[in-house]
Order: sequence, then structure tokens, then C-alpha cells
Amino acid sequence: MQHGRSQGLWPPLARAARRIPIPLAVSLAIVVAYTMVRSTARAADDIPVMRVEEDWEVVLNEPGSDVDAPQFHTIISPYANLDSYHLQVCWNYREQYDFAAGGMQLLAWKGEASAGYKSYREDKLSTVAETVSWTQSVTTTGCSLTFEVKNGSSITWGNFGGALLRLTGNVYVPNLNNYSPTTSAAESWISYGANRVDLLRIKEVRHYDAEGRLISRDQTPRIVYQLQ
Repeated sequence: MQHGRSQGLWPPLARAARRIPIPLAVSLAIVVAYTMVRSTARAADDIPVMRVEEDWEVVLNEPGSDVDAPQFHTIISPYANLDSYHLQVCWNYREQYDFAAGGMQLLAWKGEASAGYKSYREDKLSTVAETVSWTQSVTTTGCSLTFEVKNGSSITWGNFGGALLRLTGNVYVPNLNNYSPTTSAAESWISYGANRVDLLRIKEVRHYDAEGRLISRDQTPRIVYQLQ
């Protein structure tokens, strides 16, 4: 996170001081308070992020199991781009190594090269007005990288996630401070049967440190797709 330069704040305070005399103790208190705020902000920026979690949901209107729709994918990356390692989750279809409708599949990529995959279930989405919710995460220890889908809930697939939807590799990523939810939202999409989806969005993003302590929570809704 970048902060504005302090020069943009101090000149107005200086002009006010010339017009209205301020007691020395008050002036010192203002300087100390400002310095503490700036120091706290810098300290928060310097905390290494070691795990990121995204809460997602898709709201269906009328899926068609007879036409294998909808099909969509979601993305999460430790970086602000997809040039290196990232995860693609295929929903209601499996892509590797032969296409099959239904279920879901985790695909790890390094750029455009496959780095592993894991499939789960074969059921096709078929429930009218169904909402599917889940959390997708990326975690680094510095020497290993883990992608995971967890806390999943749906009518078609029931509760899902955890070890059955987890991929881990020996990859050097020192921290996740370059992660961007904008990348997740921009690179995710409904590839087939978009008319059968009312909404696909990220509801919340959380950052954690190496001890699993929450660093920050971003509850800004990020709409990937909304039926017009």
C-alpha cells in the first residue's frame, strides 16, 4: 500500500499556525500523533503476508445438466499477474487431461505450463436458484506453496474442501505481499452458459501472518459477473 507524501499535509498546518498561535504543547502533540500514525502504517506494510483467503460465491438461476452449463473458473495467484505460479479452479467441469463435465478440478500452473492438478466429484450443477460458496487460499512457508479450496457449501456437492482440494509444491515464494485481489477478479470468468448465472463475486479477502494472525480484512465486493 502506498501512502501520500507528507509534503501534501504539512503546508496547510504551517499556514494555520501563522494565523492562529498554537501552544507549544499542542503543537508537539500533533507532531507526535502524526508520527505514530505514520509509523504504524509503515509497520503494517512491512508485515510479511503468508496466507491469503478469498471468500467466493456464485448464484445460479437455472443450471442445465443436460447441456453441462454453466462452466466457470476462478483464479488465485501469489503475485499481481499470472506469469508464475497460480491456481485455476474449474467449476462444473474438469479440463485435465481430457475434458469431462461436472465436478470440479484444481489446476496449478507456472505461467502456461501445467504444474499439477486434482479432480473432485463428477456431479453436474442442476439445482434451480442454487448458491455455491467457498474459500480459496494461497499459503507460503517460504519454501513451499499451497493452493486450497475449503469451507465449500452447495446443494449439488454438499460441503466440500480441505485435503481433497489442496495442492502443495516445493516453491520458493518468500511472502504474499504482491498478491492482488484485482488479479483474481480480472482473470476469473464464466466460460460457458453465463445466462444461467445471476452472480459470481469475491465477497471478502483476508491476509494472515506466519503465526496465522489476521493482518487485514477487505470486505469490498468484487463482481466478476452479474447477469443484466
